[in-house]
Amino acid sequence: MRNLLDLLDHAATKYVSACCAVSAATGLELNFQDLRTRAEQVAAALTGRFRVEPGQHVALLLPNVLEFLPLYFGIQRAGAVAVPVNARLRAAELEFILEDSEAQALFIHPTTLAAARGALEKLAGLKNLVAVDFKPGQELPAGAIRFEDLLAKASAPPPRPDPGRDEVCTIIYTSGTTGRPKGAMLTHGNILYNVEATVSAHGLRPGDAHLLVVPLFHVTGLNTIAPTSLLQGGKLVVCNQIDPEDLIETIGRFGCTTFFGVPTTFYLLTSLKGVDAKKLATLRLICYSGAPMSPQTIEKLRAFFPGVELHNFFGLTETTSVSSVLPDDQAISRAESVGLPPPGLELRIVDDEDRPLPPKAVGELVIRGPSVLKGYYKRPEATAEALRGGWFHTGDTAYLDEEGFLFLQGRKKELIIVAGENVYPIEVENALCAHPAVQEAAAFGKPDKALGEVVHAAVVLRPGQQAAERDLKRHVMERLAAFKQPRAIRILDKLPRNASGKVLKRDL
Repeated sequence: MRNLLDLLDHAATKYVSACCAVSAATGLELNFQDLRTRAEQVAAALTGRFRVEPGQHVALLLPNVLEFLPLYFGIQRAGAVAVPVNARLRAAELEFILEDSEAQALFIHPTTLAAARGALEKLAGLKNLVAVDFKPGQELPAGAIRFEDLLAKASAPPPRPDPGRDEVCTIIYTSGTTGRPKGAMLTHGNILYNVEATVSAHGLRPGDAHLLVVPLFHVTGLNTIAPTSLLQGGKLVVCNQIDPEDLIETIGRFGCTTFFGVPTTFYLLTSLKGVDAKKLATLRLICYSGAPMSPQTIEKLRAFFPGVELHNFFGLTETTSVSSVLPDDQAISRAESVGLPPPGLELRIVDDEDRPLPPKAVGELVIRGPSVLKGYYKRPEATAEALRGGWFHTGDTAYLDEEGFLFLQGRKKELIIVAGENVYPIEVENALCAHPAVQEAAAFGKPDKALGEVVHAAVVLRPGQQAAERDLKRHVMERLAAFKQPRAIRILDKLPRNASGKVLKRDL
C-alpha cells in the first residue's frame, strides 16, 4: 500500500457490509463500504462547495464521534491534509493553531462550539464552517452549514488522488518549549508503518472489537487503532466518555476485545465494586500509555481483568505513536520500563554531543525509523534541531538496559503529562505572566495517584501589586484547557535559582 486511500479501498472491497465502527452513545453503525462512500461525499463537498485544493489543510475540532472517520478519510480523498485539533482547547489556543495551519475549512461539534466561536471572531479568513452532530433546531454559528446538508448537496467526487508514502497526510499539533504548538507533519508512510508496528508489537487481530476511548484527535486513536482496525476488518466502538461504570457496560454490550487508555482510566476502573465479570468476558488486551503505572495498580488490573494481557507502551506524536511496547510477561518484573521497539525502529541514548551511550547510562532518547515525522510545519529551524543526523531527538532522558528495554527517567523539556495529555510549563507560565500583577512564574509537575501528574505553579508578584490564588486560577481558566490549569499556585517572594539564574524547579 502507498497511502491511506489504498487502505480504505482494501477495507471497503474486502469487508464490504461488515460493521466498521459503531457509536457507543447512539448505537449507530457504519460499515466499510459506507465509510468509503461517505469519504467520497466529503471529498466532493470539500472540493466542490469549499474549493479546497490538493495539499491544503482542513481542521477537525471534534470529540470522539462516528463522523470523525469519514471526515478524516474524506479529507485524504480530496487530496487535502487533515488537521485534527484537541477538542479541549480554549479559544486563544485554537486561534493560533487554525491560523498557523492555514486551515481552509473547520468541522465543529456542540461541545467545541464556544472555543470555535471565540477563535473565529479573530480569524476573518476562515469562512468554511461545518456543524457536526448538532440537533435539529439547535442554533448554528454564523455562516455554518450542517454536516448532513453538506453531504446532501455534494456533487460527484473528484478524481481519486494517489499520494506517495512520503507525502504528508495529517498535521497534529504538539506543544513545544517555546510555548507555541508545532505542527508535526506525518506522512502516509509513517501511518502505514505504524499499522505494521501495532500488529507486530500489540498483536491486534482480525475481527477485534476495539474500545476507542482515547481521543481521535490524538495520534494513538487516529493513526494506531483506527487504521489497524481498518486493515484487519475490526470494529471500532467509538466512545466519548470515560465514566468507569459506563465503560464496563460498553465493553459488555459491544463485546470489546481491546482497550487502549491512560493509567488514570484504569486506576478508576479498579476502584469499582460488584462488577459483573460476564461483561468483561470478551476483553483480551489492555494497552496503557501516557504515564507510569505502579505495580500495585497492575496487580489490581490483573485481578479485575483476569486472563487479559497488559501492555505498557510509549510513543510520541512525532513518531506516530508506537515507539516501544512492554510485553505482558514483563508487566510486573519490568514495571518501570516501557519496553522494546517494534521491528524497523531504532532507539538510542546519546549525550549532549549526540554520542551514543552504553547500557544503563542516562542521556537523551533519540529515535530513527519509518515512523518518524517528516518535519514541523513552517518550522525549518525546529525541524533541523529535532532531526539531527537522521535521528529524532525526543528531549526525554532515558536509558536502555543490556537487553534493549527502555526506561524513561525524566523529561529534558520539562514536559508534564496529565492523564496522558502533554503540558509544557512555559504555556502555563505565559498564561500566568499575562496577569497584570504577575512578574514571573514557574510551572512544574507533581505526582498524582489518579492522573500521573498535575500542574502546580509558583509566581512572584510585581512590586506593589496584589493577587490571590483564586484570582490567578480564574485568569488561567480563561486561557488554558482544564488539564493545563494549575491545581495550586504559590505566591513567593522570589523563585529559587542556581548560579546561572535558572529556576530550580526541583526545589519548587
